[in-house]
Amino acid sequence: MRKLFLLTVFLGLVVFSFAVVELNTILGPSDLDYYIKKNQEFYDKYGIRVNITVVPYGRDQNAKLIASMLAGGSQYDVFVIDCVEVPKYVEAGWVLPIDEWLTEDLKKDAIPFALDGMAYKGKWYGLPFISEWKSFVYNREIIKKVGYDEFPKTWDGVVELAKKLQDAGLVKYASAWSWAQKESLICDFVAILSSFGGKFFDENLDPVFNNEKGVQAVQFMIDMIHKYKIVNPASLGWTETEVDKAMYNNDIAFGMKWGLPLVDLDNPELSKGVGQWEIGLMPSVDGEHPYTVSGPMGWAISYGTKHPKEAFEYIKFLAGPEGALDAALQAGLVPGWKSVWENPEYLKTVRGLDMMYKQAMYVVHRPRVPWYLEFSSVLQEELHKALTLKKSPKEALDDAAKAAIKLREEYK
Repeated sequence: MRKLFLLTVFLGLVVFSFAVVELNTILGPSDLDYYIKKNQEFYDKYGIRVNITVVPYGRDQNAKLIASMLAGGSQYDVFVIDCVEVPKYVEAGWVLPIDEWLTEDLKKDAIPFALDGMAYKGKWYGLPFISEWKSFVYNREIIKKVGYDEFPKTWDGVVELAKKLQDAGLVKYASAWSWAQKESLICDFVAILSSFGGKFFDENLDPVFNNEKGVQAVQFMIDMIHKYKIVNPASLGWTETEVDKAMYNNDIAFGMKWGLPLVDLDNPELSKGVGQWEIGLMPSVDGEHPYTVSGPMGWAISYGTKHPKEAFEYIKFLAGPEGALDAALQAGLVPGWKSVWENPEYLKTVRGLDMMYKQAMYVVHRPRVPWYLEFSSVLQEELHKALTLKKSPKEALDDAAKAAIKLREEYK
């Protein structure tokens, strides 16, 4: 949108005109004061206004954004995109590539998984922002009581520790996971599958998650509940919210948590274990592949914007290294840039950032396919059937693989 302003100089009636570029975006209610402040700073620096439409997270926001895209994509110039949405939006032609503005310095500074989360088929479609992953956390004081100074690196070691904790009566269940039939189950499965050396698809998008490694990963999940009994069986109905509460109450000794885990775990208003919890690397079969799951989001540009260069200036202002440092310091958002993670000022803000940065080098994405949401729904159902002993791991994964092939063919 352009607004025309006329300035009249009464020294001979000279009329000048200039235009102010306006950009529009859509956001949820979180951190709204921060974005309003940043938009004013952006206007002061560049003379470009940014208007925010505030919509609750979830379906309402997605519906408005998709409706805008279907109507030409000009209603919102810039928007926040989840890594799992990038392939779908690219295939639909809804998002602009930013390669022409993405400098080599930016590429080198980005943490690989964070920038790759905004990439698809060799092009980049956004700058990383809120570059989260699920961290593995454990209660240092609880495991000390059974003689452990460090957390085990292997899954066999984890099982051994968990049994000792429970035999000593320190916890009823050593751990809990978010294994309800929801997206949280997929996130945890991605991490565990990767820690077993598995992956979802080959270069031809043929499923490989139902191979031996995939079956082993699912069987281990089943065994943690039903054989070893070291995971609270309520996990089959839990999302991250319930797992977080179990951590806050010191009901469990280890688990996984999004964001900056120690911020809340060190908050006495939330946690009974202030100062007790630590960040660890994700365990794995061999102790050498501590992979966890990513959840990065980024700022992207709508294909229908009339101001692509100005739009990129805005997303760089918010989500580039300088903007990400400010967002990390002022709003607690997880940065996707090496320079921020290595900044002494940032490292002072939260305990455990050094170990988190080590984990950042071992992060994997959920499948990068445009039909991900449909596939996720199927996989959630099949995994849950396996975890509740309604299907064998192999049967459940094979059925999910068949569904994936069908979705792939339907999408062509």
